[in-house]
Amino acid sequence: MSSPTTTPSGEAIVTEDNSRLSAYIPVSTLAMTFENPSSTSLTLPADLETPHHHPHHPARPRSTRAPSVISEKQELDDTLSNATRSNVTHVGEDEYEEHDGKSVKNGGRGSKIESSAITHKTEENLEDGVLDNSDNASIIDGRIVNYPEGGFGWLVVLASFVVNFWAFAPNITFGVYQAYFLQDGTFPGALPTDISWVGSIGTAAMFIPGPFVAPLTRLLGLKAVVAIGILLCSLGLILASFFTQLWHLYLTQGFLFGVGGGLVFFSSISVTAQYFEKRRGLANGIAVAGSGVGGLSLAPLTRYLIAQVGIRWCQRIIGFAVLGCMSAVFAFIRPRVQVAKKGPIFDMSIMRVPGFMYLMATAFIVTFGYMVPVFLIPTYSNVELGQTPATSANLISIFSGINAASRIILGVAADKLGRTNTLFTCCFLAGASCLAIWSVASNIEILTGFMVVYGLFGGGFISIFPVVVAQVVGIERLSAALGILYFGNVVGNLLGAPIATAIMHAQGGKYIGAIIFAGMSPVIAAFFVLVIRFRINKNILAIA
Repeated sequence: MSSPTTTPSGEAIVTEDNSRLSAYIPVSTLAMTFENPSSTSLTLPADLETPHHHPHHPARPRSTRAPSVISEKQELDDTLSNATRSNVTHVGEDEYEEHDGKSVKNGGRGSKIESSAITHKTEENLEDGVLDNSDNASIIDGRIVNYPEGGFGWLVVLASFVVNFWAFAPNITFGVYQAYFLQDGTFPGALPTDISWVGSIGTAAMFIPGPFVAPLTRLLGLKAVVAIGILLCSLGLILASFFTQLWHLYLTQGFLFGVGGGLVFFSSISVTAQYFEKRRGLANGIAVAGSGVGGLSLAPLTRYLIAQVGIRWCQRIIGFAVLGCMSAVFAFIRPRVQVAKKGPIFDMSIMRVPGFMYLMATAFIVTFGYMVPVFLIPTYSNVELGQTPATSANLISIFSGINAASRIILGVAADKLGRTNTLFTCCFLAGASCLAIWSVASNIEILTGFMVVYGLFGGGFISIFPVVVAQVVGIERLSAALGILYFGNVVGNLLGAPIATAIMHAQGGKYIGAIIFAGMSPVIAAFFVLVIRFRINKNILAIA
């Protein structure tokens, strides 16, 4: 057996015939794999993990803080830089060449070690995650450091688009069902508010599973959680078709469908972010655009089905469509970082991540006003402007179409101009458009202009918020973070429109109070985003 060969600086590496390292390679206990894909990973011996340190690379104490871009960005950059500088290729008995992630061949007999194959598993920093070696993902200090930026990732985006389409659209288009119930007199004595609770419960219930997705994934696996969600979604609509009383719809088309949609949504949206870093805003924008496209296309389909086959078969057909379409993309929801079986049921340590509490405040406040224009614009158009129901429906269609397109456009803007910059701009301008345009909309032209502006910026929270969360807490903790944050949306989604309606009735039917309420919610939330932005980078002109 040959002795370990050293570099001119005295650093030792392992060749294929070496059994151990004679000195510590200064890359914080990195596990290196040979270029040959059939070979196994080479790991430092246990007795060399911590006690020896190269004099030029003194050891740093391991941090116990939760990883965050705000507090540890420079530390991660240093780690990656050191890992690249320490990457050495053995090309012969006495020859060494340094390279920055590039293979160097000159006919030597030794083995090559590439920095792209470096992995560093840090279980206390990687939230219950273990590396999926089949993807060649690299993790340093508990973070994924290489992203495909495409490839199979686009199939993951497609799957997430389909999930958003079918998980959100039936709730967005519940107004079609409500109009039928009221016209047909299906529930004698029921007020429009009583029937509208079905849609409100469905929307709010989607966010209830948020905190439970991560522990359920640890217990059952992500595929099982997604499968359960798909079954609950379809069952919710199919069982709803057998209703005899209004509360049956509360439980089925409302609660059961919403919980199932939440399980699939949270699972898919966290996986999407694992495949993209530079294009994360674009990828997430395309994914969440599914809900806007669904709202735009499913409404006329629902009206057509009700007219042709009746309300009950309409619910059944859409229920089976949910089952078929989501099942078709089931195989594409494939995570790169698998979730380990061990770990706390709820990872409350994420609350200590710098900036997380500001994310919570943003998520909680913005949803109180976000859906108010969508709910009140049809009645505003009818009562205040004397427009027909068809014109009012067209306003919602305009909003849905622009909202869907804007999510993709804003995703690209977030990648180019900065994610927190874009999120702040969207929240602020969405709220400002309510205060400055809707409040003075005295004709259909101004109201249409408001729906265009609100559709453009209102979708920013939906598409950009998840990528900002990933920027603050890290991809490996995204699922748990989104679960907690979106759980706070339950209150706003459930009570926002009723509060605005109560304000309107308290003012004798005038809309100005409700408009101010709808506008101030995203404006206030925008300033919490601004705090996060300056914690990341204090330079006002920086891309952050």
